[in-house]
Amino acid sequence: MKRVVTIFFLFCLISVLGVNTQLLSATRGIKIAAKGGQQLYLYKDYQALVVGVSDYERWPDLPNAVKDAREVSELLKGMGFKVSLVTDPTSQELKKALSSLAYQDGLEADRALFFYYAGHGETETLADSTKLGYIIPRDCPLLRDDPQGFINRAVSMKDIEAYSLRIRSKHVLMLFDSCFSGSLFSLVRAVPEDISEKSTFPVRQYITAGREDEAVPDRSMFKRCLLLGLQGDADLTRDGYITGSELGLYLSDKVVKYTRGRQHPQYGKINNPDLDRGDFIFVLAKSGGAVIEKPGKKATLRVRANVSGATVYLDGEQKGLAPVTIDDLQPGRYTVRVTKDGYEPYEERVMVSPDKELEVRAYLEGVVTTGSVSLSGTPEGAKVYLDGYYSGTIPCTIEQVEPGRHTLTVKKTGYQDWEEKVRVATGEMVQLEANLEKEVKRVVESGPGAKRFTNSIGMEFVSLPAGEFEMGSPLRNLMDRGKDERYHKVTMSKPFYMQATEVTQGHWEAVMGDNPSYFNDCGGDCPVERVSWDDCQEFIRRLNQMEGTDKYRLPTEAEWEYACRAGSTSRFCFGDSDGRLGEYAWYFDNSEGRPHPVRQMKANAWGLYDMHGNVWEWCQDWYKKQYPRREVTDPKGPFLGSHRVRRGGSWDDAAWNCRSATRSYGLTFHSSYILGFRLVRSLD
Repeated sequence: MKRVVTIFFLFCLISVLGVNTQLLSATRGIKIAAKGGQQLYLYKDYQALVVGVSDYERWPDLPNAVKDAREVSELLKGMGFKVSLVTDPTSQELKKALSSLAYQDGLEADRALFFYYAGHGETETLADSTKLGYIIPRDCPLLRDDPQGFINRAVSMKDIEAYSLRIRSKHVLMLFDSCFSGSLFSLVRAVPEDISEKSTFPVRQYITAGREDEAVPDRSMFKRCLLLGLQGDADLTRDGYITGSELGLYLSDKVVKYTRGRQHPQYGKINNPDLDRGDFIFVLAKSGGAVIEKPGKKATLRVRANVSGATVYLDGEQKGLAPVTIDDLQPGRYTVRVTKDGYEPYEERVMVSPDKELEVRAYLEGVVTTGSVSLSGTPEGAKVYLDGYYSGTIPCTIEQVEPGRHTLTVKKTGYQDWEEKVRVATGEMVQLEANLEKEVKRVVESGPGAKRFTNSIGMEFVSLPAGEFEMGSPLRNLMDRGKDERYHKVTMSKPFYMQATEVTQGHWEAVMGDNPSYFNDCGGDCPVERVSWDDCQEFIRRLNQMEGTDKYRLPTEAEWEYACRAGSTSRFCFGDSDGRLGEYAWYFDNSEGRPHPVRQMKANAWGLYDMHGNVWEWCQDWYKKQYPRREVTDPKGPFLGSHRVRRGGSWDDAAWNCRSATRSYGLTFHSSYILGFRLVRSLD
């Protein structure tokens, strides 16, 4: 199936009643086709301001926000937008960029303006119980810590509304890949029937990634759906155009679906009767590619393609391999066709005008012929993974499997893993049956002092020896080494017990009597999450009281990394390659957007599970930006601080964030659905 991508016809207006023809001959613009087939003038051009904030001074960093902004920026440029990209701005820089959008770019009436923001959002509850949303620049303090400083530096939705009203451009669409509340816009669910009607009236439209009470993951599903939508998927009426309303409806439906209801984008128009009748319009091509016309000295046709070796035909006559330039053409209509074996052909009917250079950019999409795998067996509900990626539960059929060899794995807590190598051919359905055998329970030595012991609520602990290790990242890992990962020698002078798994929801309920987890439908063997460092301290206090001891506690940061490495010196406990991480960790590439029961992945060399991924784990230490330069013994971190350490990465993180040396931190009262913990038990 051909991918639908954006097409812009930039052309000169020949004449307009009462306006000088020679003046307009140099003016380029964008037109749309009305119901009757006549061409209607839409915009002079498209311009965009794209903002991404990753490197925060006081808020947790968002490593992917700037990356997302760059991806959106590149897509918009390919669609013909003039884009201004601003990364990691201070409050002053963000407000300056917004002011330029309003008072410079926004002065052109026949312009479409697009704004995209990726970063933290915040909601303030006002005295009358109404709520006001904010977007957060790099140097903004937390609202809780410094309310006055926050108000001075954050940009509120009231500010955004003020900027919107100062813009003179006809259509404005603003997207916020963050969550906050506010009454800036009213919800709109209708998709316009007549695009020409909506092109006439002005509009201010807004889309946010979620509601105020929903955390937006750093790896943004909103952004992923946005990119797909703007490449044609959001053209719900299949009329060759995407409106702001269609995009909002598309994102609302798709993001809710792909996040399994954890994220609900909000969209609508400004609460202003003079600015809510129109609709922002993206113009799409009928097939993959773009046609761009600009003034030139003679009639010239240039044809480019996204793949090398593509053959270009003009009215059926072969003209060579793309890129091709055809000079001195007679004005008129021509059929351009671009082909290559293994790709869908591109074809476009174009008009070559006198003294114009017409450029055709053909996008050829590869033809993929696939097979499928059908899997039955026992027990029902066992999770199925194809090449490490979650693909459903038994029984299931996996569609669109590329031809070749694949590894099929089936897992369920309490059963031995089942694995099979399969070869899938084009058009073939491979049928398999997987019957998992129950796991043989190990004999566990009991009581502190044993190599392993299980306490009264079923928490298993592994005895780790005293020893030495190199903590942090060596200089050879400079490409992905964090700035706070100084390599230094650490001595652990005493053995200690480390919990074999993360604290589970079952463990938490046994001690606390409730379950705070966002994914509370995951089961008792899933890690407990949405717990703060303060919550962990209360859990530890009650557990010690239950067992008549004072030995349970959070690990120090050094104990955690020592346990994670298990004698290794590589990026991960098993080596340096990201390619094997899916054997040991639930992370972004294989988690399907949620945590999973503990013990499903391979343990490290010391028998500890999920040290990489699944959920971040709190440590006892206050966070300090840099390790000591000298060798240390049994370090416990700084005496005071503002944030506590957390380690290990999560199901929502890229491989880089799951390395043995990766560090993160959070306020003691902060909780999240990607954040849990595991315990140690002291021997002395």
